[in-house]
Amino acid sequence: MSTPGPSQKKIRSQPPDVIVAVGNGESMQEFHCYRVILSFASDYFDSMLSARMIENETGRIEFPNKDPLMWKKFYSFIDPDKLSGAETQAKLDMKTAVAFVPWFHEFQMTRFLKKCDMILAERVEEIKANEDYVKYGYELCDIDKNGVLDEVVELLKLSCTYDLDKTEDKAEEYICTLLENIQSTSHLFDVKKIESFYSLFAPVDKNLCTVYYEDGQEEIVREIIPSGQCKRICYALMKMSVSSDEQVYISDLVADLSSETINNAEVFPLLLHSYVLRAASVATVLSYKEKLADKDKSLGAAKSIINDLLLKTPDQYHELCQSIEGQKHSQISREWQCLFQKHVLTPTRVKQQFREK
Repeated sequence: MSTPGPSQKKIRSQPPDVIVAVGNGESMQEFHCYRVILSFASDYFDSMLSARMIENETGRIEFPNKDPLMWKKFYSFIDPDKLSGAETQAKLDMKTAVAFVPWFHEFQMTRFLKKCDMILAERVEEIKANEDYVKYGYELCDIDKNGVLDEVVELLKLSCTYDLDKTEDKAEEYICTLLENIQSTSHLFDVKKIESFYSLFAPVDKNLCTVYYEDGQEEIVREIIPSGQCKRICYALMKMSVSSDEQVYISDLVADLSSETINNAEVFPLLLHSYVLRAASVATVLSYKEKLADKDKSLGAAKSIINDLLLKTPDQYHELCQSIEGQKHSQISREWQCLFQKHVLTPTRVKQQFREK
């Protein structure tokens, strides 16, 4: 049986052919790597080691500003067998995804970026699923303790910086949902949060546009247009109502400001924060008015039912009274008793009305 010649040797039986020097000074470490493995994993290294560049000619790549320990773990993603010692391949999870997204982005490793994007987007979905108030508008009680909004904001910043589309979409959706429930979430959106959002969707421009109505009327309005990322958050802020009596929105207040003011990174977030607090107050008033309207509507319906019983079928009315008396501990009976006593008729008033008739 013939033995394989030198040209038939496997790549892994060959010695490493490129040195990667990571760190600076005494902390610098040299790693012996394979250029073919680096090139297949990364477009960055493929270009560097395929062109007439000094790294290709000398077989040496230097990263003086990177951490040797981080490089060691980074290299384990693409070549786990060539690490010193019997180390296993690193696995991507939430923590490693956040740590290595900048590396994968710098070295143009699209496949790993997509994995990170999926992991981080799933994390935002997990946060959203675990917070009932997002789905049902419950009162927020422990979001500040858990710091989940802070986490989502940081993931949003990361996704905007490194083009993680899925994570950006989920994070924006989560934040917009909180903004829609501003009467319960206003304490979460401090000036620092507003500054973070503004830095992502700025610069902001104003534009005149024509709005056409169904009755044939038209109106020229000033539209607020964010030029940066996270446009949905900007629009969610702009459409907040700041008046309980008229249709006035934050966008109307912003439209009256100068372009210099709305693009002042120090002044405009402060103004926007004050508008958000005002919108929260208005939302609380409107919510209270809706509850009162619902209550009045319910009381009106109940009054109508009881009056019908009284005027048309007095026997059933007395039967209802007896039924209520027999269920004193029932929540429903207590509500009916209150209704009878405060809003409609007491037994004395019933007899009085019959006499009058």
